[in-house]
Amino acid sequence: MRNIIRFIKELFGKYETGYEYWVNLKDIKVPPEYKKTKIRKNKWNHKMGYWLRTGEFESLIILHRDFTLADGYSSVKIAYLKGIDKVPVYFID
Repeated sequence: MRNIIRFIKELFGKYETGYEYWVNLKDIKVPPEYKKTKIRKNKWNHKMGYWLRTGEFESLIILHRDFTLADGYSSVKIAYLKGIDKVPVYFID
């Protein structure tokens, strides 16, 4: 029953914290300061290596309610480079 309620809320753009949702990558708003920051080579190689080994992102993608990225920029960047259309995200208040 709880999953049905969550699904109906999602239809109206209401997302609960603590639950995984799948959203279109193009809907995620990446703040300009994230785009200006270069990911360190060691970190990038580690994150990409993890994705290549497991097919999953090492870092969760965390969004604000307006779909602005709060955390997980490296995961968003990997998804973009690999042509992934939908990604798992979590919302925060």
